Amino acid sequence: MDAIDILTNEHGLIRNYLDNLTKAVTKLENGEKPPKEFFERAVTFAREFADKFHHFKEEHLMFVRLAEKKRGDADAQIDMLRYQHERGRQLVSQVADSLDGYGKGDSYKTSVLVESVAAYASLLRQHIHTEDHIFYPMVRKEFSEQEFEALLVEFNKEKWEWGGDTFERHHKVVVEMSSILSHM
Repeated sequence: MDAIDILTNEHGLIRNYLDNLTKAVTKLENGEKPPKEFFERAVTFAREFADKFHHFKEEHLMFVRLAEKKRGDADAQIDMLRYQHERGRQLVSQVADSLDGYGKGDSYKTSVLVESVAAYASLLRQHIHTEDHIFYPMVRKEFSEQEFEALLVEFNKEKWEWGGDTFERHHKVVVEMSSILSHM
């Protein structure tokens, strides 16, 4: 498995997570109220796995190498992807900030939560599609076998800094989120 395969595999887990978010929004729109705990787990997953683990590898390891290699020719694509990461962080913060009010039944905070979760899920789905079908194929063409090996070494360092089981732990969180929704 090379670095792109790892990122693509992580995208699969993030897509499953986004499916849970979309189901939760649908439930809210139909008058059902997923427990606050569901959204607390959603925020934790987004901040830990999607952002600090997955996006870190993209932004600080892969994007940097590509920018150096392309000497400005990929800056617009990289800037767009970084902007989307930052926008996602903002939306997750809006969700986190609305949770206390949501838990207390505040209709305004519930509305903020619904809109932020829906926007986040939509943004990340489009973002993942762009990376999987446009950006990653470009990286595959640009990086040599040695560059991919060096990137994989860095990815593995990150994996072990997180304890080696980050994917598995967060997969469990996604399964737990799904279970919460199915038992409503």
